[in-house]
Amino acid sequence: MVRTGGRGGEVGGASCAPGGGIRRLVTVGVIALGSLAVAGCTSARDTLGTNSSPCFRALALGEDAVHDRGVFVGVRLVSAATLKKIPRVDGVLSQRSSTPLHNVCAVGYRGTFRSTQVERPAGRVSASGVGHFAIVVVSTPQNVLLATFVLEKEPVRFRHLALGVLHGPAPGPSSGVG
Repeated sequence: MVRTGGRGGEVGGASCAPGGGIRRLVTVGVIALGSLAVAGCTSARDTLGTNSSPCFRALALGEDAVHDRGVFVGVRLVSAATLKKIPRVDGVLSQRSSTPLHNVCAVGYRGTFRSTQVERPAGRVSASGVGHFAIVVVSTPQNVLLATFVLEKEPVRFRHLALGVLHGPAPGPSSGVG
């Protein structure tokens, strides 16, 4: 139905009232600006969603340092203040770093390791020469491999149990057998 007469007639169902086109243009503009504002709040992020996010780039160096041996157990961002509490580790890392250390990334692996099987070995080797954990230490933000420590026991807990199911035996006190 097409009406052509009178004020504010309709043509094909669209309003022809004075100012109707301007209102529609303003409405479309407001919707477009609102959409852009919301899109800006939901931009893509390249983080792990944890305080270990700066360590994302260290994961590849960790794999290379242990030559793809063992099972990845986790990653942690370690502050310089924490390193100072472990003088031997702090000393090794400070000597190997070309810049003052602020934070480092510790990438953990569980398996069977010898210091001859990892890149940039550091620390004491057990009497058997075999360790069951390898901790790869990478500087941040430089992303430079500083050291790989081969250890008997996991020095810190790398797993976040709240994020998923733990595979393998649950950590607990040693049974004394072995």
